[in-house]
Amino acid sequence: MGDIVIIGGGFAGLEAARVFSRKRSKLGSRRVIVVDAKPTFDFLPVLPDVCGSFVSKEHVILDLREYLEALKVNFENDEVINIDADAREVFLKGGRSLAFEFLIVCCGSVTNFYGAAEIERHALKLDTADDAAALLNTVATYPQKKIVIAGGGYTGVEIASSIAAFLRRKKVKKYSVNIVEKQDDILGPLPQWAKDYCRINLAALRVNIYADSSIKEVTENRVKLSSGMEFDDYLFIWAAGVQTPKFLRDLKFEKDTQGRLVVDNYLRFSEGCFAAGDAACFKSKGKALRMAVQFSLAQADVAAGNILRIIAGKKGLIKYRPCDLGLLVPMANRKACGKILFFRVWGIFGWALHYIMCVYRSIGAKNKFGILRDCLLRFFR
Repeated sequence: MGDIVIIGGGFAGLEAARVFSRKRSKLGSRRVIVVDAKPTFDFLPVLPDVCGSFVSKEHVILDLREYLEALKVNFENDEVINIDADAREVFLKGGRSLAFEFLIVCCGSVTNFYGAAEIERHALKLDTADDAAALLNTVATYPQKKIVIAGGGYTGVEIASSIAAFLRRKKVKKYSVNIVEKQDDILGPLPQWAKDYCRINLAALRVNIYADSSIKEVTENRVKLSSGMEFDDYLFIWAAGVQTPKFLRDLKFEKDTQGRLVVDNYLRFSEGCFAAGDAACFKSKGKALRMAVQFSLAQADVAAGNILRIIAGKKGLIKYRPCDLGLLVPMANRKACGKILFFRVWGIFGWALHYIMCVYRSIGAKNKFGILRDCLLRFFR
């Protein structure tokens, strides 16, 4: 009888830990161990709000050791460097290894620089709450107030709107916020009406969009586009894609182009090994599910539930059946757009709905009330 190891203390990892904590009596002498290189859980959906000074950094972080101890779950604050599924071992950067009987990989994703070392050296990114706080401080102290954001997806649009709204609130008259998008339009997967809504809203915030353009060259204070256009004395933020951590991309198992583990209907990628959240590539109707909190939580429930079924000796595992509740793109001037179930949502109602869900999904009373307080203050500004 071995331990249950959960790699990653994000949405999926903590949800799996909660499932095992509730069913502790079913585990026998097995320990549940969560491994994460970071000591905190960072509430990713509101990181763009942190970099716009709309939500406090203190309200989006949770001490993992303290939280997991309350669940009677062990915590290893170390970085995973390899997994040997045959030998049932997880290897840590600190030199130790963890033997496991069951494994759930839910290590999330990190910024993908596509091997461009020069871009990585000069770019700001938004992976953690510390990144968000550093980005806010840099924007606030940078005298030129000129920003280039690579990537016109959800994150790029949210960052752009947050920075522009922050500068307007600080009564900065001359600022320049620019989104550079390689595709022919921003927010690729969204329907055209939603893209148009976001474009109009970004224009109202004086955010410029350069579609059909890519980053050709970046130096310390210059950004050059594929079109030949150059930006001098600009801060550069990279939000042009994500991938799984290196150890996961290096594993021998089948993966997609982002390094996500291809899983079966039961979320397995090997015997006794499961994946959930951003680390899992689950295909529905021939297409991989997008990365989203709702899928991370549901997949963690199924993966943990299947491990409990195996332990109990029950026949048959639970199939993961995705249910897409929709998505919203919130922007910093109290507007949002998207689709919830079969309904189009936009304006202040969509904005409020997004933050209601953020409060609901945040962990801990302090963080829930903190985010609620910040949002209410923001509403009446």
